[in-house]
Amino acid sequence: MNVDALFNSLVSGPTQTGVTGGLKEQSADAATGSASFSNMLENAMGSLNDQQVAANQGVQDLVTGNTDNLHSVMIQTSEAQLSLELALQLRNKGLEAYNEIKNMQF
Repeated sequence: MNVDALFNSLVSGPTQTGVTGGLKEQSADAATGSASFSNMLENAMGSLNDQQVAANQGVQDLVTGNTDNLHSVMIQTSEAQLSLELALQLRNKGLEAYNEIKNMQF
């Protein structure tokens, strides 16, 4: 999964039930929403790991002489680096939001 696909899946997200929906429908949507968020997060982390492993393997192949294509190795490592930076920024924003909610006074 590349960065654009991850962004599109975050933007589209699960659909929510309108105001006219019943309580049962809303709770069912909330349960599937959390499950789909969990699945999306798991898939994104798996994709991030796969990109890191592929980039490491590409660098190792370049060093050992198994490949001569420096261009594709550089692209792989750049994609892996950008994906990792995106994941870190999402984590930081999530922690900031959590801390803001935690510090709210009622």
